[in-house]
Amino acid sequence: VNKHNLKLRSSALAIWVLSPVDTMSGDFKTELNQFLQKHCKRPVTKTDIVYTTRKFQAGFQAIVKIACLDGQEFAGEVCHDQKAAEKSAAQQALLANAELVDAAMSAPGDKKRKAAQPLSWAERQAKRAKAEEEGPVDNPAITPKTQLNSLVMKIVKRFLTKGETVYECNKVQGQYQATVTLAALPGEWAERAWAGHICSTKQKAEQSAAEEALKDIQADPELSAEAAKPKGHGKGGKGGKGGKFMSMMGGLGGMGMMMGWGAWPPMGGKGKGGGGCWGGPSPRERITDAPAVGTVTEWKGSYGWLESAIPVDHPAAQAKGGKIYVHKKDLPSGVETLLEGQSLSFHIYADGNGLGAEQVTTM
Repeated sequence: VNKHNLKLRSSALAIWVLSPVDTMSGDFKTELNQFLQKHCKRPVTKTDIVYTTRKFQAGFQAIVKIACLDGQEFAGEVCHDQKAAEKSAAQQALLANAELVDAAMSAPGDKKRKAAQPLSWAERQAKRAKAEEEGPVDNPAITPKTQLNSLVMKIVKRFLTKGETVYECNKVQGQYQATVTLAALPGEWAERAWAGHICSTKQKAEQSAAEEALKDIQADPELSAEAAKPKGHGKGGKGGKGGKFMSMMGGLGGMGMMMGWGAWPPMGGKGKGGGGCWGGPSPRERITDAPAVGTVTEWKGSYGWLESAIPVDHPAAQAKGGKIYVHKKDLPSGVETLLEGQSLSFHIYADGNGLGAEQVTTM
């Protein structure tokens, strides 16, 4: 065998083994696309994989929704930029579907895999886990901390904000022990603290604390049931869905009931800041500190409706099943129309008629 060819083949094998799943500098999004193409046996479209990202003071966090896998959703860790956040979400999707990934990537006809004879996807994950155990955990990948964040978000049906998940680490005889508190959880759970095992590094200590919290939360029937509920069907107030909004409409003299849900007129006027969601005189009250993300569900020429990626926790959100009104005057300069399914970033305001979107930007 020619030494030059052997060197090239060895390099190709090394590149495959150290593919995106093994390092945060790799492109997990590309590997997710490749897996889905082989699994679905067709090219993937923009609607098959949708990323929604939100900015916090600590960084960015992304959720990936995979329509061609029964609408599964996976949240990544908070990262320093939007691209890294999306890669983290893509990696969690790959990890959660490890068996499907391995089956798809080793399917007959994959000449590249046969020629290189690489490790299976599951074997690469085991190798990576062993490497992390032997050395410091410098890479915030999919770990008990990520799984804990994802589980808590499923329970509370929203993104977590800074200060709701707090890790404290103490040095114990040259090693470390960490505790974690989860203020976002309901009731007494918000006041609990979980302590992990004593570990050689702070990173491992925090992962151990997260693992203990995961075990307790997953073992609780009520929290597990709440996490299993789809978005928009969490715990509600007395009177059933829509009760708060109907009370609000009663204070408006029943105008909403007389007009009917399908008869809201488009917003009148093009002046800045004037009018409410559907042309009413009520002033706008912005309810978001950072831009939200969502998609267009309807567009009717000069106005339409959006759906937020994360349910909006506000009494006015009961109107129209949580849909958010948008008028073309709130679109970016030069943009006159929107497409159904288009991804947007926007601030949310409330007025006497419900929720609306302003300072809209396209993604």
